[in-house]
Amino acid sequence: MSGRLAAILILLGGSEVLGLLGGEWFFRLFAKSVPPLAVSQFNLSASHLVFLIYGAGLGIAIFAWSLLAAFVARAALRPGKPR
Repeated sequence: MSGRLAAILILLGGSEVLGLLGGEWFFRLFAKSVPPLAVSQFNLSASHLVFLIYGAGLGIAIFAWSLLAAFVARAALRPGKPR
């Protein structure tokens, strides 16, 4: 495995961890803000799944922006180009 591929896989893994942590954080905020009598256990479980899916999507978005920033920075700092 090349170093570039390893760096991209590490970036993907870190981004997904951050995204899932964000989804979990938003779920906990949701669970604290909704009164217990207003939500059933089924709705709470379903919303937890939805927030985790949202977090996975957030991780992909973080990965895409980070990868784009890395490619733009590399292209901007390419040796031999006038600055």
